Amino acid sequence: MIIDGWDAPWSRISYDDVPFEEIYSLIKSLQPNCLVMDLNSAKYPPEALMYTDIKSYEQGAGQHISTATNRLPALSCLPLNSAWFWKTTFPAVAVKDPAMLVNEDIVPYNKIYDNFILNVAPNRDGLIDEMPCRLWRRLEKLWKNDGPVAVLPPGEAPIISHNLAKHQPANSSWSDDMNIMDFGNDDNFHTSWQSNVTVKAPWYEVDLGGDKAFNAIVMTEGESATISRYRLEYRSNGVWRPLLTGSDKGRVKIHRFDRVWGIR
Repeated sequence: MIIDGWDAPWSRISYDDVPFEEIYSLIKSLQPNCLVMDLNSAKYPPEALMYTDIKSYEQGAGQHISTATNRLPALSCLPLNSAWFWKTTFPAVAVKDPAMLVNEDIVPYNKIYDNFILNVAPNRDGLIDEMPCRLWRRLEKLWKNDGPVAVLPPGEAPIISHNLAKHQPANSSWSDDMNIMDFGNDDNFHTSWQSNVTVKAPWYEVDLGGDKAFNAIVMTEGESATISRYRLEYRSNGVWRPLLTGSDKGRVKIHRFDRVWGIR
């Protein structure tokens, strides 16, 4: 089931406007093997599955999967013509080069757990124009099926729950002027909170606005991950107690645990 861009940069719908977790759970209860894919990779980082079972990349919109680092189930899509929907000029306009599609898309993507979808729009008669048909016949000759692809490595389950920390009041130890605490939970993965380098024990706190239950914490660093050791604590009866410690060196750090209640 493909959702076309809930919470993508161009969308007017966010995961706060729709009960995504309920929708996702309902789909899985009706058909456990149904994969739910949202075209949201223009916003969310490529290192984790967030609100989707499959990481999707719309190449025509400038989204390109990394053939060097991808370890997630993924999909890349590209229109054969210049756009997704048929135009009167299409019958006379050349389509994309078949050798390029094979060598730059189909072959390398199959090696990194990525399905490649090639779109062609039917004309007003519901038929496919001659030029795309010619390309398909050429593709058939150029591409050779080498058999089964590599098995997808184990990974974290998708994040599907509402983000309780999003846009909530935040506080922190001394931070850099252009990276204050508000950037740590502003729902923008291109901004971040950064502690000033002189702070020996930096800390960050989010006010949840009341007693809230949660069972997962996701931390995302900037483009270059530098944090390798960290500790999360909770305060009970005036005493700070450890919730978890981590040593994940990846950019996106996902931690799940038994449900706890907190206000910060």
